[in-house]
Amino acid sequence: SGIDIFRVFDSLNYLDNLKLGVDAAGSAGGFVEGAMSYTGNVADPTKGKYDLEYYMNLADKLVNDMGVHSLAVKDMAGLLTPTASKILVSALREQHPNTPIHVHTHDTPGTGVASMIAAAEAGADVVDVATDAMSGLTSQPSMGAVASVLAGSELDTGLDRKLVGPLNTYWENV
Repeated sequence: SGIDIFRVFDSLNYLDNLKLGVDAAGSAGGFVEGAMSYTGNVADPTKGKYDLEYYMNLADKLVNDMGVHSLAVKDMAGLLTPTASKILVSALREQHPNTPIHVHTHDTPGTGVASMIAAAEAGADVVDVATDAMSGLTSQPSMGAVASVLAGSELDTGLDRKLVGPLNTYWENV
């Protein structure tokens, strides 16, 4: 019992701070998820410092140098577009084929559902969503929308929508 998965992140991707957290969580016996705080736009190479190469180098340091068990793309501002999701997750999957990839976003611009579907199709193992009644805006993308779009595909979530409905009703009324 207790906490056994630790998502370690630094909002500025400062490696010394990341290493401190990774080492502490690892020495406690935890499963360590090294998170890359996403900013910029990897789909637009004119955006400066935060390009695809930046994130690939950071992922290498987290996986190869620090030994994290999984990688997370932590998009705190909802900047990750569907195109950027596909580019970044595809490159991470190619470079780290045996490392689980987890993508977290906020639906602030309204593109979260499309971005999470693109991430899943590009090889993400986990994408974060929220129950429909609590999704959107500064929360995570809609679970029902993601599950409905993926239903019947090779990425079908297996969620029983008959069981999800009562959850939404409950949270709508809270």
